[in-house]
Amino acid sequence: MAIPATLEDFRRRWEEFSAGVEHEEIADTLGLVPHAVTGDSLSFAMPLVDRLRQAGGMFSATALFGAADITGTFLAMQVLSEEGRFPLAVQASTSFLANTTEGTAVATARLLRAGRTVAVAQVSVTEAAGKHLAEATFTYALK
Repeated sequence: MAIPATLEDFRRRWEEFSAGVEHEEIADTLGLVPHAVTGDSLSFAMPLVDRLRQAGGMFSATALFGAADITGTFLAMQVLSEEGRFPLAVQASTSFLANTTEGTAVATARLLRAGRTVAVAQVSVTEAAGKHLAEATFTYALK
């Protein structure tokens, strides 16, 4: 499998994946929706809603991290996925750079390396105007 070619294909794959999950997925809690896809990346959007706010009214760090992780995982799934196997995060490094009290965060993942059993994804989380909120690197093993 490869990165979806179009946003429509990305949405279809996300819906198929979500339909196969037997329990409520964290992506539902975060409100993630497919946002964009290019030849080497894909993005999910996450609106800032009350359940995702920390005490200061901004995105909680866990929400930003979750959006980054799910985006990187779904990208790795597209490249590494085999029947009955799942890309499991075995390492994560996240830097929180800024925050916002309104709007939508967009997590965009690009693969830095993809092998037979391991992938490394770089994920940038920005607000709608492009200000960087977080940068993360994930290493995934195919389990």
